[in-house]
Amino acid sequence: MKKKLPSGYSELSPLATYSPWLLDAEFQKSYELVKDNTLVDQYRCYSLWQLARQVCHLPGDILEVGVWRGGTGALLKQATGGAGKHLWLADTFQGVVKAGPKDDFYKGGEHADTSRETVESLISKTEGLTGVSILEGIFPDETAEALNDRCFCFCHIDVDVYQSAKDILEWVWPRLSSAGVVVFDDYGFLGCDGVTALGDELLVAACLAQQDYLLTYNLNGQAILVKR
Repeated sequence: MKKKLPSGYSELSPLATYSPWLLDAEFQKSYELVKDNTLVDQYRCYSLWQLARQVCHLPGDILEVGVWRGGTGALLKQATGGAGKHLWLADTFQGVVKAGPKDDFYKGGEHADTSRETVESLISKTEGLTGVSILEGIFPDETAEALNDRCFCFCHIDVDVYQSAKDILEWVWPRLSSAGVVVFDDYGFLGCDGVTALGDELLVAACLAQQDYLLTYNLNGQAILVKR
């Protein structure tokens, strides 16, 4: 018997069949190298890969907050390596922080099964991964000061809870280049209702009055925010 899902959730089975990630040999090579170091599935990884490649000509660095074992960070660096972008990887390495009343599942400390050394090991053994810096601690509260004079073209937010995602977005947004992209990894997933709530707040605001962004939901679970 299938588990009953809460209201607003369903198992998604789009009718489309074209799977361009299967034809992208460069992506497949990179994904094979990093897949054991990420909880992000192939579909979301390909979305990150393609979005980062499309905005890497814009001014600014790449930022990922919520690194876990470094898989998607390494993927982003490989996707944009030719553009000479610096990659900043921010994580507490002590699990989820800032869980609150809008987060029904997360209580704090989840996904702590990683370490800075794990990420450094992946970076060191992956060919061509230079220009990568790791920020250990709560972002932006404890580690953003080093980046106050930087701008960004792409930000991947994978932190699972409302307040953490909101704080990161509010910090990075004024530093994001026009046409830059922010991706919320967790928007469409059961248990990440805080991030879903944040995305919905942004969507409602954009529908009520023109904002300086466009937001769309990808059926793979990501919410994608594009700065006007």
